[in-house]
Amino acid sequence: MTSHRQSGETLIGLMVGLGLGLLVLAAGTQMLAQQLRGHRWLLQDSHAHHDLRAALSTIAQQLRQAQALEDAWKLRTSASCMDPFCDGPEDFSINADRINFSIDRNRNGLQDNNECLGFRLSNGELKARTACEPEVWTSLTDAGSLKITQLQWQVKCAPQGRLWQRWVTVSLTAQWPGDASRQWQASQTITLRNALPAIQAPVYC
Repeated sequence: MTSHRQSGETLIGLMVGLGLGLLVLAAGTQMLAQQLRGHRWLLQDSHAHHDLRAALSTIAQQLRQAQALEDAWKLRTSASCMDPFCDGPEDFSINADRINFSIDRNRNGLQDNNECLGFRLSNGELKARTACEPEVWTSLTDAGSLKITQLQWQVKCAPQGRLWQRWVTVSLTAQWPGDASRQWQASQTITLRNALPAIQAPVYC
């Protein structure tokens, strides 16, 4: 009777194979984690850019109407500009990272309490002014999802006949909360639709 000799893997071979399998699994897990992290960062970057652009869009939409007044073409014909939307710092002024301006929303020629507007940086959030006195500020961004670190304004003026045309460039810098290495910047130049008499240029330019 012929005997058959059986052969099989040794314990050492099994251990080596198991070790190699674990190494491959660990490498695959690490690659997957990196891919998921990269995907998450891309989503976060996309949300951050969207929030920045949305904030700039809100600023531009309101600021381009600064010092708007019904029948301004009739009231602002003289060298001076003394109507209710052109006679004080609440009508247009910049102080550090804060800008103030007013708009004749209801076109009645009078400055109502909800017609003092503005924007400022406070505790990592961009805030919008919605009332004259007392001042009321509403957050446009959330520092928990996007921390605004810098808000800058630059005004340029140029003569346009007897009037002066103005442009305001707003620049925003933001970072991911808790991670200063991830920063974003965005800026936009806004043309103010309401020109002013030349004598007002030193005040507003």
